[in-house]
Amino acid sequence: MPRILRVAIVEQHTLVRRGLMSLLSASPRIRVATSVAGPGDLAGALAAATPAEPAGAAPQLDVVVLGLSARSDEAHDTVVEEARGLGRVLVVADFTDGRPVAAALRAGAHGCVGRMSAEDELLGAVDTVARGGIHVDPALAGHLHAELRQPWAADPPALARREIETLRWLAAGLTHRQIARRMALTEATVSTYVKRIRNKLGVGNKAELTRKAFELGLLPGPEEQRPAADPSPGGVRKPAAA
Repeated sequence: MPRILRVAIVEQHTLVRRGLMSLLSASPRIRVATSVAGPGDLAGALAAATPAEPAGAAPQLDVVVLGLSARSDEAHDTVVEEARGLGRVLVVADFTDGRPVAAALRAGAHGCVGRMSAEDELLGAVDTVARGGIHVDPALAGHLHAELRQPWAADPPALARREIETLRWLAAGLTHRQIARRMALTEATVSTYVKRIRNKLGVGNKAELTRKAFELGLLPGPEEQRPAADPSPGGVRKPAAA
């Protein structure tokens, strides 16, 4: 008898998430363990729905079906890394909007499927990824081939939106715990963001990190005043004039 695959769904749009859940739940070979809006919600939801496993047990999930919104400006490495710790990641996205297929695979995803793909294509992709294979939707083959023919960029990787937001809160003087509360994340996730920012910018302590951010134009220059106590994610607000 075929093994039942344990799958989680991560998709921010409610209607799309419900559609994925309906499709996957209808398969006799798939059991949907949980369905959440974002990668940061996955671990908690899974822990609540799953009894404690003994040490050395198999991974909790076979596949994480990860939806990437066409309007999302999160980098692939950020969202895929958040999800892949609990299972192999299958990305479902509208790659026709210019979203790179190769970037998702380099970030650690085991498969990519377009949002307009047939139901059988998605179910087949889940099965392939669960068995440890790599699946690329045939409709995306042309996109992937074009990307692989392009010269590899030597520029350092850009910071994702959430990483920039974290960096700005750090520059405002907030602790990891305070940042976690403001961004509705765990302290562990914030620490992961900070570590990733330091690795990307090639810096060590907070002073070096902030100085590097100034040089890259991610924060106001030293001649400008520090941000207000509650800078917005989209930019650093200057204090009102006295």
